[in-house]
Amino acid sequence: MPFPWRAGMRVTAERLNAHAPIFVFKDGHEQRTNSDTPLPDADLTLELDEGVWEVTAVLDFLGTSESEGIRVAWETDMPRLSIRRTAGPDADHADRRSTRMTHASHAPDTHAHYGNHQGGQLRSHAWESFVVQGPGSLTLLWSQLTASSEMARLASSSYLKAQRIG
Repeated sequence: MPFPWRAGMRVTAERLNAHAPIFVFKDGHEQRTNSDTPLPDADLTLELDEGVWEVTAVLDFLGTSESEGIRVAWETDMPRLSIRRTAGPDADHADRRSTRMTHASHAPDTHAHYGNHQGGQLRSHAWESFVVQGPGSLTLLWSQLTASSEMARLASSSYLKAQRIG
């Protein structure tokens, strides 16, 4: 199915549905302790059809003074067509209420670090985006930034969105 549409193409439900965004929402809070090795998330996996897809991850998380935040990576069998763009709280900054943010580009297989040292229920937010060539699967991997018996949590308001762009 060609994208973008060309003049004269018929508008059909099949064609419209093929370009609707796909969302995967986290079912519940997930906590990690005693590990700084990113492991697959229980909910945040996408199965994508043929095409070029822009993937966006919105991550709602918290850490403690010991776990310090989260470390994020990705597992996929699809070719990546772009760099990975990331934005979130600076990993080296202890006060999650500050405005110190990091905006970076990462290679597909590197870890992004997002800080939140506050503890309690004070959550932070991070965002990632990149382009892949389907078909295939994509899974968010995450862990504590620093291995600790105090938990880091990825909250239920986290989600993945995939939009066909080609």
